[in-house]
Amino acid sequence: MDFRLSDKEQKLWERAEEFTREHITPRAHILEMRDEFPKEVVQKAYEAGLMNLHIPPEAGGPGVSLLAETLVSEATGYGCAGMATSIMCNNLAFAPLVIGATIEQLKEYVEPLITGKDVKFGSFCLTERKAGSDVAAIATRAERDGDEYIINGMKCFATSAPQASLFTVFASTQPELKHKGLSVFMVPKTKGVKIGFIENKVGQKNSVQSEVVFEDVRVPKECLVGKEGEGFKIAMTTLDKTRAGIAAIATGVAQRAVDEAARFANIRHQFEKPIGRFQGISFKLADMGARAAASRHLTRYAAWLADNDLPVSKDSAFAKFFASDSAMQNAIEAVQILGGYGYLVEYPVEKLMRDAKLLQIYEGTNEIQRLVAGSTMLKESVNLDTGFHVKYDGKDAPII
Repeated sequence: MDFRLSDKEQKLWERAEEFTREHITPRAHILEMRDEFPKEVVQKAYEAGLMNLHIPPEAGGPGVSLLAETLVSEATGYGCAGMATSIMCNNLAFAPLVIGATIEQLKEYVEPLITGKDVKFGSFCLTERKAGSDVAAIATRAERDGDEYIINGMKCFATSAPQASLFTVFASTQPELKHKGLSVFMVPKTKGVKIGFIENKVGQKNSVQSEVVFEDVRVPKECLVGKEGEGFKIAMTTLDKTRAGIAAIATGVAQRAVDEAARFANIRHQFEKPIGRFQGISFKLADMGARAAASRHLTRYAAWLADNDLPVSKDSAFAKFFASDSAMQNAIEAVQILGGYGYLVEYPVEKLMRDAKLLQIYEGTNEIQRLVAGSTMLKESVNLDTGFHVKYDGKDAPII
């Protein structure tokens, strides 16, 4: 297998790395202390062509591969997971539309948001206070009224909602059918859409999550994405793909923890030598490096599967839970290697630890990821003669 990036992917990777060095890493700590949305940095990312990468050319976007998207997510995540979440939030917000909407819908509702001079945001509205992992418990309702739908309900943890111009809203059109009655709508910022409580988080303070309240919000029937009842399928397909992006951000955090710890271990002297020369420290660094490298390969493999229309649920779950767990483990180890300095806000590793925790929770908790992976594995068989997984849906992909 050729692990080299294409020329186009390599250039995108280098552009994202340069952007991170110039605009994210130097500002991450300052903006976090101010606890404000990094609008200026995100605007620069938009101008640099690092946003809305998955929108097809027919709707004004570059239409790059998921693998290419993960390169940007990893590079920006290395600088700051919160800023990476803000920069990549449209990937999640618009992904259900790319999956389920028509080109005409994309041109009308999405293209104006991604082709203007100033950055515009979408917000993915799935989670509710009483409906997190249990999507079937969603209480938001959409009722048909002639040529319109009336939407009522409240969402929470909606990323970039206060800045959003378009909301991707999952609502029940047939509550008695539970998850089979779920539908998805494109909802412009209009009368009846209100921003509720803005969450005060422990980490990733350079991204904003809030409640969104929908009170008798009327949208034309053309705002329905796909058909009624297809919302659950669209949501799961969306998350199968976007979890690779979360894994990529986590990989960036894991690698940053490695680099910060290794740098400190080289310059910190105890007992008349660098602490990195002690076996206990070098073993920690080796494990940290292995976790970061494995996370990268799992992430890029999941993205490759998605780009080639192969089953990806299990592998995106693998990538998401392994990479985010690795980010958390590496950040904790980095704090330990830096000792007392690691616990000071003047040093970057305590922020890595706080930021990494959310990666284990959002876009599907790691417990849910293990449930998805385990249930898929139970439906698979392994053909030892060919070395290929035989997928239950008839498709196969090589084992890495």
